[in-house]
Amino acid sequence: MELKKSNKIFVAGHHGMVGSALLRRLETERFPNLLTCGRSSLDLSDESGAAKFFAEAKPDIVILAAAKVGGIKANNDYPVEFLLDNLRIQNNVICSAFQSGVRKLLFFGSSCIYPKLAPQPIRETALLTGALEPTNEAYAIAKIAGIKLCQAYAREHGANFISVMPTNLYGPNDNFDLETSHVMAALL
Repeated sequence: MELKKSNKIFVAGHHGMVGSALLRRLETERFPNLLTCGRSSLDLSDESGAAKFFAEAKPDIVILAAAKVGGIKANNDYPVEFLLDNLRIQNNVICSAFQSGVRKLLFFGSSCIYPKLAPQPIRETALLTGALEPTNEAYAIAKIAGIKLCQAYAREHGANFISVMPTNLYGPNDNFDLETSHVMAALL
Protein backbone atom coordinates (compact mmCIF):
# COMPACT_ATOMS: atom_id res chain seq x y z
CA MET A 1 0.00 0.00 0.00
CA GLU A 2 1.38 3.34 -1.05
CA LEU A 3 1.55 6.04 1.60
CA LYS A 4 -0.54 9.00 0.46
CA LYS A 5 -0.77 12.52 1.87
CA SER A 6 -4.52 12.03 2.25
CA ASN A 7 -4.10 9.04 4.59
CA LYS A 8 -5.15 9.46 8.22
CA ILE A 9 -2.12 8.21 10.13
CA PHE A 10 -2.29 7.36 13.83
CA VAL A 11 1.09 7.34 15.57
CA ALA A 12 0.59 5.40 18.80
CA GLY A 13 3.38 6.27 21.20
CA HIS A 14 4.16 9.64 19.65
CA HIS A 15 5.71 10.96 22.90
CA GLY A 16 8.32 8.19 23.03
CA MET A 17 11.65 8.12 21.27
CA VAL A 18 10.65 6.06 18.21
CA GLY A 19 7.13 7.45 17.84
CA SER A 20 8.25 11.07 18.17
CA ALA A 21 10.99 10.56 15.57
CA LEU A 22 8.45 9.09 13.14
CA LEU A 23 5.98 11.88 13.86
CA ARG A 24 8.67 14.52 13.22
CA ARG A 25 9.50 12.87 9.91
CA LEU A 26 5.85 12.74 8.84
CA GLU A 27 5.43 16.40 9.81
CA THR A 28 8.59 17.32 7.85
CA GLU A 29 7.12 15.49 4.85
CA ARG A 30 3.94 17.57 5.38
CA PHE A 31 1.45 14.78 5.99
CA PRO A 32 -1.64 16.79 7.02
CA ASN A 33 -3.80 14.06 8.60
CA LEU A 34 -1.71 12.92 11.55
CA LEU A 35 -3.59 11.58 14.55
CA THR A 36 -2.03 11.65 17.98
CA CYS A 37 -3.57 11.12 21.34
CA GLY A 38 -1.64 11.38 24.59
CA ARG A 39 -1.87 8.90 27.45
CA SER A 40 -3.95 11.35 29.52
CA SER A 41 -6.79 11.24 26.98
CA LEU A 42 -6.34 7.71 25.56
CA ASP A 43 -5.15 4.76 27.62
CA LEU A 44 -4.24 2.14 25.02
CA SER A 45 -4.24 -0.53 27.71
CA ASP A 46 -8.00 0.04 28.10
CA GLU A 47 -9.78 -2.18 25.57
CA SER A 48 -13.03 -0.21 25.36
CA GLY A 49 -11.22 3.13 25.20
CA ALA A 50 -9.00 1.93 22.38
CA ALA A 51 -11.96 0.48 20.47
CA LYS A 52 -13.91 3.74 20.86
CA PHE A 53 -10.96 5.83 19.64
CA PHE A 54 -10.49 3.67 16.53
CA ALA A 55 -14.22 3.59 15.76
CA GLU A 56 -14.42 7.39 15.93
CA ALA A 57 -11.04 8.40 14.44
CA LYS A 58 -11.03 5.76 11.67
CA PRO A 59 -7.33 5.93 10.79
CA ASP A 60 -6.12 4.46 7.49
CA ILE A 61 -2.64 3.68 8.77
CA VAL A 62 -1.39 2.89 12.28
CA ILE A 63 2.19 3.09 13.46
CA LEU A 64 2.33 1.16 16.73
CA ALA A 65 5.34 2.47 18.64
CA ALA A 66 3.55 2.61 22.00
CA ALA A 67 4.99 0.27 24.61
CA LYS A 68 6.17 0.01 28.17
CA VAL A 69 9.94 0.13 27.72
CA GLY A 70 12.95 0.13 29.99
CA GLY A 71 16.46 -1.05 30.42
CA ILE A 72 17.84 -4.26 31.85
CA LYS A 73 17.20 -3.32 35.48
CA ALA A 74 13.60 -2.23 34.91
CA ASN A 75 12.84 -5.32 32.79
CA ASN A 76 14.42 -7.60 35.36
CA ASP A 77 12.70 -5.97 38.36
CA TYR A 78 9.18 -5.72 36.86
CA PRO A 79 8.60 -8.64 34.45
CA VAL A 80 4.86 -8.86 35.22
CA GLU A 81 4.30 -5.21 34.32
CA PHE A 82 6.40 -5.43 31.16
CA LEU A 83 4.56 -8.53 29.97
CA LEU A 84 1.00 -7.50 30.85
CA ASP A 85 1.22 -3.81 29.93
CA ASN A 86 2.70 -4.57 26.52
CA LEU A 87 0.24 -7.36 25.79
CA ARG A 88 -2.68 -5.09 26.67
CA ILE A 89 -1.44 -2.15 24.60
CA GLN A 90 -0.56 -4.07 21.48
CA ASN A 91 -3.57 -6.41 21.58
CA ASN A 92 -5.97 -3.49 21.99
CA VAL A 93 -4.39 -1.46 19.19
CA ILE A 94 -3.99 -4.33 16.74
CA CYS A 95 -7.50 -5.74 17.33
CA SER A 96 -9.15 -2.29 17.24
CA ALA A 97 -7.22 -1.43 14.09
CA PHE A 98 -8.55 -4.53 12.37
CA GLN A 99 -12.11 -4.02 13.60
CA SER A 100 -12.16 -0.40 12.39
CA GLY A 101 -10.81 -1.23 8.93
CA VAL A 102 -7.25 0.09 9.18
CA ARG A 103 -5.58 -0.57 5.84
CA LYS A 104 -1.98 -0.86 7.10
CA LEU A 105 -0.42 -1.32 10.52
CA LEU A 106 3.29 -1.15 11.34
CA PHE A 107 4.15 -2.81 14.64
CA PHE A 108 7.48 -2.04 16.31
CA GLY A 109 8.98 -5.10 17.93
CA SER A 110 12.42 -5.33 19.47
CA SER A 111 15.67 -7.08 18.72
CA CYS A 112 15.38 -8.78 22.14
CA ILE A 113 12.90 -11.22 20.56
CA TYR A 114 15.81 -13.27 19.27
CA PRO A 115 17.54 -15.98 21.30
CA LYS A 116 20.26 -14.91 23.68
CA LEU A 117 22.82 -17.05 21.86
CA ALA A 118 21.59 -16.52 18.29
CA PRO A 119 24.33 -16.74 15.65
CA GLN A 120 25.62 -13.33 14.56
CA PRO A 121 24.55 -11.55 12.50
CA ILE A 122 21.05 -12.46 13.61
CA ARG A 123 18.73 -13.68 10.87
CA GLU A 124 14.94 -13.36 11.04
CA THR A 125 14.71 -17.15 10.95
CA ALA A 126 16.37 -17.26 14.39
CA LEU A 127 13.07 -16.29 16.03
CA LEU A 128 11.90 -18.97 18.49
CA THR A 129 14.99 -21.14 18.01
CA GLY A 130 16.45 -20.80 21.50
CA ALA A 131 16.20 -19.37 25.00
CA LEU A 132 15.69 -15.63 25.40
CA GLU A 133 17.83 -13.32 27.52
CA PRO A 134 16.37 -13.89 31.03
CA THR A 135 16.58 -10.24 32.12
CA ASN A 136 14.13 -9.05 29.45
CA GLU A 137 12.30 -12.28 28.66
CA ALA A 138 8.86 -10.92 29.65
CA TYR A 139 9.19 -7.93 27.32
CA ALA A 140 10.48 -10.16 24.53
CA ILE A 141 7.57 -12.58 24.93
CA ALA A 142 5.09 -9.71 24.71
CA LYS A 143 6.76 -8.42 21.55
CA ILE A 144 6.81 -11.91 20.02
CA ALA A 145 3.08 -12.17 20.75
CA GLY A 146 2.51 -8.85 18.93
CA ILE A 147 4.47 -10.02 15.91
CA LYS A 148 2.55 -13.30 15.82
CA LEU A 149 -0.78 -11.46 16.20
CA CYS A 150 0.05 -9.28 13.17
CA GLN A 151 1.03 -12.39 11.22
CA ALA A 152 -2.18 -14.15 12.26
CA TYR A 153 -4.35 -11.23 11.10
CA ALA A 154 -2.46 -11.22 7.81
CA ARG A 155 -2.85 -14.96 7.31
CA GLU A 156 -6.44 -15.35 8.48
CA HIS A 157 -7.94 -12.06 7.28
CA GLY A 158 -5.50 -10.71 4.70
CA ALA A 159 -4.73 -7.69 6.90
CA ASN A 160 -1.73 -5.62 5.85
CA PHE A 161 -0.19 -5.72 9.33
CA ILE A 162 3.60 -5.92 9.40
CA SER A 163 6.36 -5.81 12.02
CA VAL A 164 9.83 -4.32 12.17
CA MET A 165 12.59 -4.95 14.73
CA PRO A 166 14.76 -1.94 15.47
CA THR A 167 18.13 -2.60 17.05
CA ASN A 168 19.76 -0.46 19.73
CA LEU A 169 18.41 3.06 19.50
CA TYR A 170 18.88 6.30 21.36
CA GLY A 171 18.04 9.92 20.73
CA PRO A 172 15.59 12.71 21.53
CA ASN A 173 12.80 11.68 23.93
CA ASP A 174 14.74 8.64 25.10
CA ASN A 175 14.88 7.73 28.78
CA PHE A 176 18.28 8.76 30.17
CA ASP A 177 17.66 7.70 33.79
CA LEU A 178 20.51 5.57 35.12
CA GLU A 179 18.14 3.13 36.86
CA THR A 180 15.59 2.53 34.10
CA SER A 181 17.20 3.39 30.75
CA HIS A 182 18.88 1.25 28.12
CA VAL A 183 22.67 1.01 28.14
CA MET A 184 23.42 3.55 25.37
CA ALA A 185 21.17 6.20 26.89
CA ALA A 186 22.62 5.61 30.36
CA LEU A 187 26.15 5.96 29.03
CA LEU A 188 25.28 9.26 27.39
